[in-house]
Amino acid sequence: MKKVFLTLAFVAFTMAANAQWILGGQLGFTTNGGTYTQENAISVWDMPNNKAMGLTIAPTVSYVINDKMQAGLTLEYNYGTATNYNALGYAANQEVWSKTSSTMFTVAPYFRYYLANAGKFNFFCEAALGFGISPRTKIHDYSNVPVLGYDNEYDGTTKTTQLGLTITPGVNYRISDHWSADCYIDLAGLAFLHNSTKTYVGGTGTDKDDLVSTDVNNYFGLMCNASAQDLNAHLGNFRIGFNYHF
Repeated sequence: MKKVFLTLAFVAFTMAANAQWILGGQLGFTTNGGTYTQENAISVWDMPNNKAMGLTIAPTVSYVINDKMQAGLTLEYNYGTATNYNALGYAANQEVWSKTSSTMFTVAPYFRYYLANAGKFNFFCEAALGFGISPRTKIHDYSNVPVLGYDNEYDGTTKTTQLGLTITPGVNYRISDHWSADCYIDLAGLAFLHNSTKTYVGGTGTDKDDLVSTDVNNYFGLMCNASAQDLNAHLGNFRIGFNYHF
């Protein structure tokens, strides 16, 4: 028994020593906003434009099976905020706004198959099965209007669960022996998405956790959209990630 155990341990060590592991991932950040100026015969006043911020962190670990196949796991975290400002409040030199924050956690195992290569470019097709959950949104309302001012933070009304299977083409570019870059082309591919949204009463009352409704939506689509007219509108569907090869 001891001999068998030692043999299995040696085989496992040999496989691990010869295996190639890849650490990679994606990092994204977006923000938008500005300033709005209103002028009339009586006064001039400024207020912020409605603004939004988004952050994506998606580390990936992969195992290279052979020259054609690769399997891995992606853990993705998305955080976003949207802030809306009240024009009438700012016109009276008051600050009035409402900020909504949302979070999404996703776990997605995937399998990649390399179709062809041209020099340092390797073309692949990747299938990923992802499960994501978004807790209830967080809302922060603020006003410094005299007497009627408020500063409230509470849970929003929606909670979302997602399950998706996507098959997406892409290209890998080998930068060096240890570094490479992936470009996913979401303009084409196959997708099945299951989305369940639960709506609650929300707010700060005693019944804020009461479930009101559940909305289930299923989507299946074959995406093939590469026309010149649509390409400009879908530039955001190109995703780039970087990998380190051990």
